[in-house]
Amino acid sequence: EQVNLHDVHTQAVVSTQSTGGLRAESEQGFGFGFTGKQCIHPGQIPIVQKAFSPSPTQMEHARALIAAFSENQAAGKGAFSFRGKMIDRPTLLQAQNLVDMFGET
Repeated sequence: EQVNLHDVHTQAVVSTQSTGGLRAESEQGFGFGFTGKQCIHPGQIPIVQKAFSPSPTQMEHARALIAAFSENQAAGKGAFSFRGKMIDRPTLLQAQNLVDMFGET
């Protein structure tokens, strides 16, 4: 059964003094595909926002992957190689989620 989880957040860091730990957990969460992190203090917000915002390079990669997926689908391919990695539908959905959430980045 397919589950659509578009907004999945990681737990809050309860220490308001550990900005390094918050940054590391946030960056790891973004790398794992999470879309945000719970904050318990306003000072945590800028750190979390930066960690969960894709870089211009990540956005270019996502857009190029989506275009390559469309081309390969038109050619009748399901999975294909893109920049040395195997790409399939879950990878496409991850790229599409980035573009949907941060299309102007």
